[in-house]
Amino acid sequence: MSVKIRTKKDSDILYLDIHYGNGRRIRRSMGLKDNSKNRKLLEKNIIPDIEKKINEGTFDPNKREKKVFLLGEYALICFERHNNDRREHVSKRNLMNFNKHILPYFGKRRLDSIKSMELLDWQNDKLKSYKESSVKKFRAIFNQILRDALFEELIEKNPFAQVLKPKKQKKLETSSKINPFSLDEVNDLISKADGYLKNFIAISAFTGMRPGELLALRWDDIDFENETISINKTRILGSDGLPKTRASRREIEILPIVKKYFLQQYSLTKDNVANQVFCSSNNKPFYSHDNIASRFKKLLSKDDNRYLYQLRHTFASMMINEGEDISWVSQMMGHENVDITLRTYTHFYKLSENKKDRKKRALFLENVSVSSLSDIDVA
Repeated sequence: MSVKIRTKKDSDILYLDIHYGNGRRIRRSMGLKDNSKNRKLLEKNIIPDIEKKINEGTFDPNKREKKVFLLGEYALICFERHNNDRREHVSKRNLMNFNKHILPYFGKRRLDSIKSMELLDWQNDKLKSYKESSVKKFRAIFNQILRDALFEELIEKNPFAQVLKPKKQKKLETSSKINPFSLDEVNDLISKADGYLKNFIAISAFTGMRPGELLALRWDDIDFENETISINKTRILGSDGLPKTRASRREIEILPIVKKYFLQQYSLTKDNVANQVFCSSNNKPFYSHDNIASRFKKLLSKDDNRYLYQLRHTFASMMINEGEDISWVSQMMGHENVDITLRTYTHFYKLSENKKDRKKRALFLENVSVSSLSDIDVA
């Protein structure tokens, strides 16, 4: 009885040369490339099981042995498999989260050795440092890998099936909520900033564009003559991809104040080879908006925990509070429908106590005669 690892001359795929019983022999391909890691995998996880079955007389030459993968090895196969299902930046983010939050804990574990209670402990440990929404994302990545393993019959059950998703905890208002800047605050931020940051803040606050959309802008997306911006991409993790939703691909108008800041920015990057509206100090596209967010944070007071994305919220809340058409605001924001805009921002509308400060409305009715009514003196 013997089980040896072999390769064929014209192939780099490993197979097992199995001798058993009274001089019987079979060759079985393992479907693994010939390298030291895969040889160790067979020596440690596959061959001992076959030898045990031969000694016990239970070895069935017609029944193939299950491939045994370590989680770290199998995860790479899964990421490759699902690359076409996801936007490029999502795949990159998932791989980054896997390498940081899953690989160090389970990377060297056999898929079929991972238990439900271990996953629960891992999930609870992550909840100590991360928000429930973030842990759900880590879990979804992990769960997809184990689901694939289950479909391939590499494991008998998905251990996540018995682990409940983390529940959303009710908390007091935090900085993650919508907390827009006032117009005075925006003007103060613009006055404190310089260079591209000054223009980035102003354009964000007066267009409602997302940071990634601004970073992906090229000069040929801007029509100065017709005063429009074509938004058709977003930049995340070093790559330009499709915007967040179908409605996010839109054409918006350039307000006069915005045009001034675009022209200032044009003087800074008009000769940029990549034709980018915003680029880093080395004249290359930004990898992400993290660097800008960090510089923006330094303009705020120490106790102000608002962040860059609040500039987008600022545009919507400011325009709605000033009585601008909700449909126009929704279109500028790239929302799927007006309901989203109403649900998210209308609570920022406040009726001015001073009648003189209110915007005149329904002006078309002012010339309509009301002949059936006498003048009424309201005390």
